[in-house]
Amino acid sequence: MNYFLLKLAFDTAVHFGGSDSAVGSQSSALTLRADTIFSALCHTALEVYGEPALEELLVSADADALRISDAMPWRGDTFYLPKPIAASTSPAELSTVERKAVKKLAWIPASKFDRYTASLHTGTYPLDELDQSFGQAYEQTKASVTDGADAKPYFVGLYRLHAGCGLYVLCACEGNDQLKMLKELFTLLGLSGIGGRTSAGYGRFHLDGEPICLNTAEDASLRWMLQALERGTAPYLLLTSSLPTGEEMDAALEGAAFQLARRGGFASTEWVETPVKKQTQYFLTAGSVLQHTYQGELCDVGIGVPHPVYRYSKPLFMGVTL
Repeated sequence: MNYFLLKLAFDTAVHFGGSDSAVGSQSSALTLRADTIFSALCHTALEVYGEPALEELLVSADADALRISDAMPWRGDTFYLPKPIAASTSPAELSTVERKAVKKLAWIPASKFDRYTASLHTGTYPLDELDQSFGQAYEQTKASVTDGADAKPYFVGLYRLHAGCGLYVLCACEGNDQLKMLKELFTLLGLSGIGGRTSAGYGRFHLDGEPICLNTAEDASLRWMLQALERGTAPYLLLTSSLPTGEEMDAALEGAAFQLARRGGFASTEWVETPVKKQTQYFLTAGSVLQHTYQGELCDVGIGVPHPVYRYSKPLFMGVTL
């Protein structure tokens, strides 16, 4: 299996809501989960190339010929990973300021990951090397206008990534065909945008350079990422918000430290006039730490529609030292 990084550089602000968010359109997250990305790729494949392209994408994912991670931040040549869900074993007492700073950390540079995990035992965190500033969240006022009524203001939460920052998706590809397909679909998706409010121009991006192949990379942090992806010993850092199958559940959760995210939403289909509600699931979030890997699946979450509605739930793991 070959591993690639696809760097997304955003040309506009983004609106990344979460189906686990209670404030709807009034806030925006920094990143996207893999199921949202995969759904957008499927929609793009169907709209541009038709059903054969959609089927090719689904078959490749189902057969593990390709897997993707959640979207994660990058800054310059530095790629960030989700902070592992792991408790500190250090007897050292942290100051209130340090304790709050550690709690607020969400992303760890791959180049500093081993230093951070060592800090869980020593209590000496390299906080000055763990900058978390990738952009700025803000609200924009909009007006809802209906015939015969006054305009009603409402707020939309947006996130503007700083220059030199963006998001990347880690992809595992069996061959060149899968990489070519992903590159084409991401390029096309960037023209229309990803996330919410794309009709208003939000979420548009372009690929920042060619996909970076970890298998041939010379950069030390990229080589470390490849070694971690290929490591077959526990513990494992989950990079894709996903869910074990029913048969895998007990083994996967044994000794695991995890958080859950609600995955819901609606699906549009030509078979019904209005969007239909998808089955709600609770996924293990990226950053969860497991002692056993799992395969996952493409979940059919359609309710009352005459065709499958798939939600992506095929994980990528890194073997890490904690």
